[in-house]
Amino acid sequence: MSLKITEFFSSETILNCPKNKLPEYAFIGRSNVGKSSLINLIVNQKVAYTSSKPGKTQLINHYYIDNQWALVDLPGYGYAKLSKVKRLKMITETENYFIKRGVRLVAVFILIDIRISPQKIDLERMKWLVENNMYFVRVFTKCDQIKKELIEKKIKHYDNIMMQNNWNKIPKSIISSSSKKNWKK
Repeated sequence: MSLKITEFFSSETILNCPKNKLPEYAFIGRSNVGKSSLINLIVNQKVAYTSSKPGKTQLINHYYIDNQWALVDLPGYGYAKLSKVKRLKMITETENYFIKRGVRLVAVFILIDIRISPQKIDLERMKWLVENNMYFVRVFTKCDQIKKELIEKKIKHYDNIMMQNNWNKIPKSIISSSSKKNWKK
């Protein structure tokens, strides 16, 4: 399947985001989780900037695909060598995006590095999405960097942590590897 990027918009605030009504699928995760690599894999071209330095995505980036839908690349959260003011502004604008996009926001894909233990900041972000009625899917990244038999064990551990924190329902999950060019449920 070949996806063609037909338009691109980069916005600092929700007020500057495109006004059309096409469905949007947003991607978010901690800085350096592999979001740009996964986006590049999905669209089969290098459109999102990848770097070993966290915090490169600082704007709301809309990639319109085949004039049918948009893949939205949101700023990472967590570690980034930015001022507190800039970090707070990025968080606020991301939350504004989630709240104000309405029905056009179909799903949020929250990326999680499978190699590390569940992080408080990821759990808090997912809880915020639930509290604000946002449908999301967990995408475990960097799955090629651990043994295959550990993947299910790590996801089960993540599920157990969520259940201990009063989650009624565990969200759907996708495992991915940008370097091996695959992702699956």
